[in-house]
Amino acid sequence: MSDFAIGDGVTVTEGPMKGLYGVVVYFYEKEHQYLVRFGGSQQLYYDPAQIVPWT
Repeated sequence: MSDFAIGDGVTVTEGPMKGLYGVVVYFYEKEHQYLVRFGGSQQLYYDPAQIVPWT
């Protein structure tokens, strides 16, 4: 996992969660995707190009 670490705060750059704060909770190595959790229970997988560090 080179782009983000578990626990990193990120923002989604596209789709329905665009602009929202989320936390990386898992890295799916086979598909090279990050599982990002929003709030308490909503979570989705994203490619590294779809998320950026939270600023």
